[in-house]
Amino acid sequence: METITINSSIDKSKFTEMEACVLALGFFDGVHIGHQKILETAKQIARQKQCAFGVMTFYPHPKDILFPHMEPMTYLTPLPLKEDRFEKLGVEKLFVVEFSPEFARLSPNDFVEQYIIGLGCIHVVAGFDYHYGYKGLGNMKTLSEYNPGSLDVTTVPKIQHDDEKISSTAIRKLLDEGHVQKIPMYLGDFYEINGEVNQSSLFYKNHQFLKLIVEKRYRMPKPGIYHIQVEIDGNHYDGTCHQISINEQHSSLLTQLKDCSVYPYKKRIKVKWLDYKYGKQNESYGMNEYMKKDELVI
Repeated sequence: METITINSSIDKSKFTEMEACVLALGFFDGVHIGHQKILETAKQIARQKQCAFGVMTFYPHPKDILFPHMEPMTYLTPLPLKEDRFEKLGVEKLFVVEFSPEFARLSPNDFVEQYIIGLGCIHVVAGFDYHYGYKGLGNMKTLSEYNPGSLDVTTVPKIQHDDEKISSTAIRKLLDEGHVQKIPMYLGDFYEINGEVNQSSLFYKNHQFLKLIVEKRYRMPKPGIYHIQVEIDGNHYDGTCHQISINEQHSSLLTQLKDCSVYPYKKRIKVKWLDYKYGKQNESYGMNEYMKKDELVI
């Protein structure tokens, strides 16, 4: 997959020889079931038209630019993870557009001319509620009416679960409420984050306590005790997340794994959130005290 980053001062000469492509448009946070439908539709059309399968996404989230006074956005899939998901889904060209105040002021027509036609796009695929241009004045109807005959447009209808639209917002709400066991019906899998083992302690034969450092832009579940699955070097371990801590620099997790005797210190690992067990932050397990013992690997 080729990734092309475009800042707000787009260099038109850079795209004069851009190959024809089908573009899927969206922010795609989470790359959930609704997003996957958009991407699969674009992929099939690209095959039919024998051209490149492309995706256009944006960074940072528009809310961070349009509402700077609000708390910074957290992501289901920070950009590197989103790129990885796109590549696994067969995306051939990824355009990452810097969402800036200048970009936000583009008229709908300028957006189409510069960022769609200008990139060699011959067919656009997006969800029914996709908006673009200044104040979101452009929509799928105006896109389909743009210079008829020069650009084909496919609108993917709403996809629902339990009469609710599958969306990144719905998944964030489930995380905020601790309902991680419901997320696979929206995401297609359990919610997953990546982190690095900052501390580890082996105890009682082959059980381990791990402290993980997680990049602060990840959306974290509601504080509580969770059943989790952890992947280390391709192997999966059952476990419990006992504590979630969030500060200005990063988030951290205190976890306990069963039947895990590997040396995980400084390894990048994946955590899947399977079920909310109970409670708020719980110190009764003595985890913090145990992690201070001499057995601790630092």
